[in-house]
Amino acid sequence: MVLLSRMVKPLLSLEGIHLGATASTKEEAVALCGKALLELGAVQNGYAEAMQAREKIFPSYMGNGVSIPHGTDEARSLVNFGQLVFIRFANPIPWGDESATICIGIAAQEDEHGEILGNLAEVLIDEIQLQKLNQSNDKEEILRILLAN
Repeated sequence: MVLLSRMVKPLLSLEGIHLGATASTKEEAVALCGKALLELGAVQNGYAEAMQAREKIFPSYMGNGVSIPHGTDEARSLVNFGQLVFIRFANPIPWGDESATICIGIAAQEDEHGEILGNLAEVLIDEIQLQKLNQSNDKEEILRILLAN
């Protein structure tokens, strides 16, 4: 099982948490996730485009105002190491018929992806934790919530 708080390198760091971000469209929101992953060195150039391509194949909106964009299976070769970024938007972003206030961008190697999504789902179905993720301005609290699983 791939834990969000792996011993070697955590899948999320304080540098990967962005609060009060702005975007007008889901494409802009996904681009911000890709840029954040690139800035952390988790991915190579081209991964953000693969995130956009995957979004067109199957939207990443998960419900409850949360989207989890990630690249295509083919783009795993562009992943240097598994990493998450947490971006909370100042205003909801239209996402199909829904809207998202949180995007959790994923860069995963090999078969990490499924386990990471499963672990995130456990956190995101907890209404109290989701409320904290939506309201807290304490990056360390957000980090603790997401790395608890």
